Amino acid sequence: MAVRKLDPEGARRFAHFSQAVLVEVPGPTLYVAGQGDVIGDFEIQARKAWTQIEVLLNEAGMTLTDVVKVTGYVVDRNYVSAYRAVFLEVMGEVRPASTLVICDLVHPAMLVEIEIVATKN
Repeated sequence: MAVRKLDPEGARRFAHFSQAVLVEVPGPTLYVAGQGDVIGDFEIQARKAWTQIEVLLNEAGMTLTDVVKVTGYVVDRNYVSAYRAVFLEVMGEVRPASTLVICDLVHPAMLVEIEIVATKN
């Protein structure tokens, strides 16, 4: 399987993620539903979501380096910086394609939810 991060000239380079990730796979792909919890403040919830994601990745025989797409949902624009800080700490140099959406979540105490797609690299 080949994975290429695409950030070509003419595509807007913004923040710490790839504009597109090309995956040529005969191997497994993992789709992780939105992860989060209603405990603590924003940072605690974000870290808990990533911990849950890592548990699911491990169960599939994968790691964070296999993540090719992240979609984050936060309830308020004021959480964008905190989201980015946790994302950078967790993902390091992995640079998956990424989207952040500001919206209401299913539980009123939930501040962040994160879903991912990973493919065995």
